[in-house]
Amino acid sequence: GSIFQKGTTVVNCTATDASGNTAFCSFTVTVIDNQPPAITCPANLTVNTAPGTCDAIANFVATATDNCPGVNISYSHPSGSTFQKGTTVVTATATDAAGLTAFCSFTVTVIDNQPPAITCPANLTVNTAPGVCEAVVTFAATASDNCPGVTISYSQNPGTIFPKGTTVVMANATAAAGNTASCSFTVTVIDAEPPKIGVQASSQTVECDGAGNVAALNVWLASNGGAQASDACGTVKWSNNFTSLSDLCGATGSATVTFTATDECGNTSTT
Repeated sequence: GSIFQKGTTVVNCTATDASGNTAFCSFTVTVIDNQPPAITCPANLTVNTAPGTCDAIANFVATATDNCPGVNISYSHPSGSTFQKGTTVVTATATDAAGLTAFCSFTVTVIDNQPPAITCPANLTVNTAPGVCEAVVTFAATASDNCPGVTISYSQNPGTIFPKGTTVVMANATAAAGNTASCSFTVTVIDAEPPKIGVQASSQTVECDGAGNVAALNVWLASNGGAQASDACGTVKWSNNFTSLSDLCGATGSATVTFTATDECGNTSTT
């Protein structure tokens, strides 16, 4: 009825009679540990990726007890090691001195909370394409992220048509984790194409009627010498450099007149 420690104990028995004669025998009592340890895992962990990387170092501790001294804990992924983005199941094993084991598990989830970095191109200025009031413009922003899989989108895609004037383009970088970053730049399309003169001005002879015949001269000037012009980006205004006729004799004279077609952006063509 006494207590025996774990292990093997030799028990010696001695029989003694009334005359003092004795006899001996012995046997062993072996106490074995058949109780597994108890282990408790930490709660599931969520950590952020380390700056500039797509992984993180996670620290944790499981606890274990046993009826006998000497329990040890091991892990499928050690505490203080590097965990990749995503969820990793960690198994903790408690082993006592008798080799009995107990298990528990928990998760380490590494999330990417770092936004990507994006760089927009410089502001662009391009000329309208020939014969139209717009231009096709190509460009590219660049982006990087601590984890693979960053994509770039635009409010107006490169290689598309931009109208005359200034358009603000937004570029958005989206990481695989959904984190975003944005930048902006401008695309300015200018009209550098002069008006197109479809019909050249024609010379005009006005007969002298003794009164200067100014009306016929003014009609010719007002019609721009019969010239016609068009512009892809708007209306055309005409002007000329006529001042007076050079006096050759009497009321007879001549002048070389230049008619100028000017578009809304100040580009000119002459005839």
